Amino acid sequence: MDFLKGRVKSVKSLTSIINKIYKTNFKKHQIRYRVDQLYQKTFGTPHDDADYFVKMAEDDVKKNGGYFQMEMGNESKLKNVIYISNTMLSYAKKFIDIVLVDAKYKRNRFNMPLVSLVGINNFGHTILLGFGLVCNETIPTYVWFFSNLKLAWDGLKPLNFIADECESINEGINL
Repeated sequence: MDFLKGRVKSVKSLTSIINKIYKTNFKKHQIRYRVDQLYQKTFGTPHDDADYFVKMAEDDVKKNGGYFQMEMGNESKLKNVIYISNTMLSYAKKFIDIVLVDAKYKRNRFNMPLVSLVGINNFGHTILLGFGLVCNETIPTYVWFFSNLKLAWDGLKPLNFIADECESINEGINL
């Protein structure tokens, strides 16, 4: 598996290759378990990454300014987080005309939606205005997220928020 790491796109393909090469009859869930072990051995656990991110964000905000807020859930598990660096805040002060909001649904190792706040500068380039990880895409979660965004932006109001048709995001924006 270590040899095939990064060369195979799915566990199903990996299972087929291993069974063919070694004339075995492993099931997909058995290979998935070994892949997960290899992944944790190589990159550490998601919990370690979450702890590292929280520490890094808190240190950055203390040292350089910006905004960071998190909410913990059961068993001290990261529930919601919003991070806006000092640079992102300065961008927001200059380029707040249009803010694009989008959530990438569970496409990270935390298995949490990543919410991106993106603006457009004077050259037509996109700029990151902030981001967060949220536990789910419900109205209370987005109310928490956008309430914290309002605190971070301290009175700045975008002329236009653009979001997809996610009802929860739109409710959160309109609080």
